[in-house]
Amino acid sequence: MAGLQIRDIHPESKPRERLLHSGPASLSDIELLAIILGSGGKNVSVLELASIILKKFDGFKGLINADIQELKNFKNVDLAKASAIKACCEIGLRINRNKDETKRLIQKPADIHEILLPYLYQKAQEHLYLISLDSRNRVISKDLVTVGTVNETLFHPREIFRLALQKNASSIALAHNHPSGDSTPSTEDIRVTHRTAKAGAQLGIALLDHVIITDHSFTSIKSMNLLNPDNC
Repeated sequence: MAGLQIRDIHPESKPRERLLHSGPASLSDIELLAIILGSGGKNVSVLELASIILKKFDGFKGLINADIQELKNFKNVDLAKASAIKACCEIGLRINRNKDETKRLIQKPADIHEILLPYLYQKAQEHLYLISLDSRNRVISKDLVTVGTVNETLFHPREIFRLALQKNASSIALAHNHPSGDSTPSTEDIRVTHRTAKAGAQLGIALLDHVIITDHSFTSIKSMNLLNPDNC
């Protein structure tokens, strides 16, 4: 049926009705996106439109990084629909990001991974973050230091410690993503980790770890026994 809208679907099949009676967890990704879209267009139902969009971006994880213009390029997706999609994606990201990170205790590499994954997920370029810690290894702040190219992050230790000193950090941790999906530290990752650890030792601000993060894994340079600055 041309221009089928949610109200035109049989009551038992309506995403909104199913959400009310069975809860949001009962809905498929297509049905959830259909609710956000609200309507399809000429010769395409809202469910069909939702399916086309999700297929194009390989599901919600790809949709997160789609911009407004990319969404508007779909026939039957106007500015209002594109904006609604982006707003919902941002809400999901903020729920993960806005957990109380300050004063959180860093005890292991997994703690660093958990804090930063929402900021690094699905990024196409490398992003380097600094976590400044107090004398009890509690988080003071989390700062984006630099954004690199597809496969490298360019930074100098002085940028790290300028921020760390501003935060009155007793120690620090670094983390950056590998868009390739391989969390194995590169030779350059290890080299700059050594340089940063050496500079920190001179300033009395210890580098606790440097964690390489991907969407599905992470690697701690400290856990690989590669953190010691004397190795450079």
